[in-house]
This record gives sequence, structure tokens and C-alpha cells, in this order.
Amino acid sequence: MVDETRSLSAFASVLAYEDLPEVVVHEAHRALLDWLACAFAGAHAAGTDALVRVAGRVGPGSTTLVGRGERASAPFAALVNGFASHVEDYDDTFNPGGTTVHGSAPVWPVVFAAAQQTPFSGARALAAFVAGFETETRVGLAAGPEHYEAGWHVTGTTGHLGAAAAAANLFRLAPDVAAQAFGTAGTQAAGLKNVYGTDGKALHPGKAAMDGLLAGLAAAEGFSSSSDVLEGERGFLAVLAPAPKPDLLTEGLGRTWHLLANGYKAYPSGSLTHPTLDAIRTLRARHGFTAGEVSEVEAQVHPYAATVTGKVRPRTGLDAKFSLTHGAAVALVADRPGIEHFTDAGATDPVLAEMRERVTVVAEPTLTKRGAVVTITTTDGRRFTESVTDNRGTPDNPLPDDDLAEKFLDSAGPVLGASPARELLADCWRAGELGDFAALVERTGAVS
Repeated sequence: MVDETRSLSAFASVLAYEDLPEVVVHEAHRALLDWLACAFAGAHAAGTDALVRVAGRVGPGSTTLVGRGERASAPFAALVNGFASHVEDYDDTFNPGGTTVHGSAPVWPVVFAAAQQTPFSGARALAAFVAGFETETRVGLAAGPEHYEAGWHVTGTTGHLGAAAAAANLFRLAPDVAAQAFGTAGTQAAGLKNVYGTDGKALHPGKAAMDGLLAGLAAAEGFSSSSDVLEGERGFLAVLAPAPKPDLLTEGLGRTWHLLANGYKAYPSGSLTHPTLDAIRTLRARHGFTAGEVSEVEAQVHPYAATVTGKVRPRTGLDAKFSLTHGAAVALVADRPGIEHFTDAGATDPVLAEMRERVTVVAEPTLTKRGAVVTITTTDGRRFTESVTDNRGTPDNPLPDDDLAEKFLDSAGPVLGASPARELLADCWRAGELGDFAALVERTGAVS
């Protein structure tokens, strides 16, 4: 391995809006819209409230918290906004097979916090986000699925590098200095899957954003670190990745844009539950049966999906998001699965709890993580089957722009008010034209 950290950090630090193909620019706008929707949705979660109180105890600040009237210091604003945008498990998912990264949650909070430190245009904001996204997804692919299987939450680990890349870009760090920022971020990379089902999971992208911002600021002030943190003998890949593929760090750099393979969630739950939800909703629409008429549901899914979503009887909202039986029950009962179905109240709802008992999950190795085969048997003996190859929101079955806009308004409207939310939506779509991105950031914290 030779100079992968320097090559990747050099690319990230100088990437400009003009370097981006038009389709990548549009996808960056979509990512901004989706990330803000998720941040608004989680802005008043219990864990977000706790972190805001922590930020207040640490000291005052002037940086915007999305969906809230309070302010915080820049690092704590990155922490809170990163946490809020992931806590509902509604955020984007890069899931090509070799890794799974929630790419926006560690990166956009850095851009938002930096905007109120160092003024820049919307075009620069979008370019910095792309630099961060491309960095973290490349590190995730190089670490491989074995990194996740060992117990690491990829969004937490690689998100540190993505956050540092965005900071390096916005602070205009020279390539050698950007490599130092990568070193400082990489040595902090962490996130254990053992905390799934608790606030600890959403802490990972929040901490990645906070640490990446600090890494960029520290490097700008001359703080030293290793410049080979990714490929070094005791670096990220050697220590955290049992079967690393270092070539993927720079393969196609500047030509292959991983942002184009990003996915946006139609439902506020773990992405591996979504193929089953899609299949059930299709069957309901096609055949018109009610939940009360369903006697059995068999959901065949990829073995990995069956394992990760194997919380058969969740007792909390956070657990319910990773329960395929619960997601299936929601799809059977609700016309439109929403955040309210994956709360503590939703997890303990007696109707959903009873419906979960009718659902059986079967591991089927011939399916991909984006697929499912669902068979529903009714009380009068009818059987209906639906196969899903690529669930809604994945690159081969993308959410249309209008659906993303609806998701945004559903989340931002109750916080900002309907009219301000629509105005903010319009500005997000034209973010690349904004002369001062900080003005957009300010408006996300104005609560009605």
C-alpha cells in the first residue's frame, strides 16, 4: 500500500463544484434534502434532548441546531445534528454489497457547523459534502464486509474520515495538511454494533461529525498526526479490517462517483426491512385484504437481513426499527408506515404486537439484501405472493424527487410551519446557487 491516505485526502481537499458532473450535483441536492428531513424528524428525540442539555452544560455557543431554538458550540452542534439525523434510522443508505454507510449523517453536520465559522457559497457546501461522501464510502469499501461483521458500525468508523474530508475541503487545507486531518480523524474512528437498539448507535455519526470537524480545525492550526492513517502498518485497515482491499480507496477516483449509488429511505426503519414492507404494501393494494383477514405471513429475506432484523418482539422504538416482524406488522396495519409506528409506543402497541406473532422470517441465500419474497395466507385460505428485487429508495428503484420533497415537508412542516418549510425546500433545491450557505443553515433552526 502506497500513499493512499495522501491521495484520497488530496482529492478531497481540492474538490470543487466545477469538478462535479451535473448528475452528481443533482444527487448532492437530493442528499441535502433527505438529510435535513431526517434531522428535523429526530430534532426532538429523547436522545437529542439529552445531548442538547449536555451541550448547554459544557458552555454557550452560536451554531444552529436543526429544528431547535437552542444554539451550541460548533463541535457540539455537529454532534447534535449528526445524532438527530440518524436517530430515527430514516437517513440515506449506501449499500452496494461490500459495505453499508449512512453517508450524510457524519458529513452534512460538518458543513452546517463550518458555514457559521467560515462563510462560503452553496456550491462549496455541495462540493465539500461530495468530498466527504466519496471519502467515507471508499474507506468502507476498502474495509469490506468483514469490518462490519467484526462488530464495527461502518457509519461511525468511516464517517470520521468523511467528516474530516469535508472539513479539509471547506477550510481549504493544503493536501499535506489534509492528510494530517485524516490522521487525527482516523485515530478516533469508532462505533460498536453492541450498542444497536440504544441512543449509542446514532451517537456514532454525531461523534464522527464532531471529531472530523475538530480534526480539520486542529490540522489548520498545525496539529500533527500520521499521514498514512489508512494504509499504515498499524493504521485503519490493518487494525480494523480483517480482509482489506486498499486499492478501492483510490480506484476510479474523480471518475467513479459513489454518491450515484446512494439510497434514500421510504420508511423510518432499518433498510433491510424495506423489501418486506414494499412487498406487503403491494399485496394489500393489489388484493384489498385487511390486516384482520391475515392468518400468516412468511417473509423470505437474505440471511444477513434475517439476522440483523431478528428482534422478534421489540420493546422499544429503537429495537422496533430493526425488527422485521414489527415492520411487517406495521405494513399490514398502517396505510402509510411512519415515524410514529417505530416509537416506544408503537413497539408496545397491542395490535402491532399481536400482528407480529403471525409473521415468520425465513433466511433465503439466493436473495440479495434489497430483495424479499413475501407470502400472505388469509383466514379463508387464500395465498398471495410478491417478490421484490430492489426495494423503493435503492439506486435501481430510486425515490423520485417529488417523494423526497414530500418526506422533507412531512418532517420539516411540523417543526417550522408549512409555509417556511416549503420555502426552505425550494432553497434546498437551488442550494448550488446560494451565495451564502449560512443563511440557509440559520433558517433550519427557526422553530414556529
